Amino acid sequence: MSKRSKTRKKRILFFIMIITIVTISAAMAVNGIANEKQNLGESEKPNDISQNEPEPEQPITKPEPEPEVKPDVTIKLSATGDIMVHPSQLEGAFDASTNKYDFTNSFKGVQDILESADISIANFEGTTGGDEIYSYQGYPLFNAPDEVLDAIKDAGIDILSTANNHSLDTRKAGIIRTVEQIKNIGMDSVGTYVEKPETRVLIKDVKGIKIAFIAYTEMVNGLESLITPADLDSMVNIIDETKMKEDIIYAKEQNADIIVAYLHWGNEYARVQSERQEILADMLFNEGVDIILGSHPHVIQPSKRVEYEGKEKFVAYSMGNFISNQRIETLTPYGITAPQYTEDGVIINIDIEKKGETGEVSIKNIEYIPLWVYKGIAKNGRTEHVIYPIMDYIESNEFNSSSKERMTRSYNDTMIQMDVE
Repeated sequence: MSKRSKTRKKRILFFIMIITIVTISAAMAVNGIANEKQNLGESEKPNDISQNEPEPEQPITKPEPEPEVKPDVTIKLSATGDIMVHPSQLEGAFDASTNKYDFTNSFKGVQDILESADISIANFEGTTGGDEIYSYQGYPLFNAPDEVLDAIKDAGIDILSTANNHSLDTRKAGIIRTVEQIKNIGMDSVGTYVEKPETRVLIKDVKGIKIAFIAYTEMVNGLESLITPADLDSMVNIIDETKMKEDIIYAKEQNADIIVAYLHWGNEYARVQSERQEILADMLFNEGVDIILGSHPHVIQPSKRVEYEGKEKFVAYSMGNFISNQRIETLTPYGITAPQYTEDGVIINIDIEKKGETGEVSIKNIEYIPLWVYKGIAKNGRTEHVIYPIMDYIESNEFNSSSKERMTRSYNDTMIQMDVE
């Protein structure tokens, strides 16, 4: 082959190679564009958008919390009558070997009952004025040693009404010391004060039920002349409708759920309430008092449930003596008619309920526990006075037939007076 022919052949091969490379490159370019378009088309689909771009966050709606419903609450208020310390009680409680007094034995029969209450109240008739000026003595000017307060507290009583006709038996100093001693041992008092108080109302919150206590007495045995009118007005609650209405208004302003009035009123030894008691009770109920607890007559007077504007209320005109030396043997010589009734007492248990959902407060149940005060000679040879819940001891071998007869009479005469229509 000639040299020229070889050169031409090389050129043809080179040209074919160039065409092949161009063709392949063009094909690859076209294929890339097609793929790009395909990808672009797929990216424009709605589903692809949702995959590549997250949806905006929706706010999380939390469920509304259920309103808190408070549970219903029921408490037990226990109340009883006059606590008096006569000379024979002082003698029986005195231990010459220690030169001290101990009154705990008098309350052993009722301690469990009172301790089971959520709150309890009684009337302390007299003073603890100390023995520096006045000796320890009974009627007519009561002055008891401090140990009687210890026994009362240990028995389960929380509050003492100190407004009664013997509040001034040891004068102004006696009022002050009595209130101070009650406070010092961890109890509350209502009705008398060391000085003019910010309020005459005692308010106690018992398991979420707010109880307002007020206490008043009809008189102080004419001893009001022994202190100034200003001191009398400040230190002793003498029954006064204006003051009582002010106290009720104050109790309502403090959102009291229930208002309790402890009143020292009525006629001694009368087993039926007086007209003035009924008039005062009606006024107090109309003003907003829910429970009236009475003392002073030293005998049991009727108790009853009453209704005012659709709300049930309760009055015990007199709860008799809780403990004293008043009895047949001691009062007969003084010509007291039917002195046996002074041996009778009662613990009244009142169940108070507060609805958790509505806050409505009502009296749900009332229980009466008749009491009888035994007087005899203890093993130590000293006279003892002991309060007994009758139904717990009527069949006990501790008592002779005479005592059981007196207990039976006491029980029947007390229950006749309860829930009187």
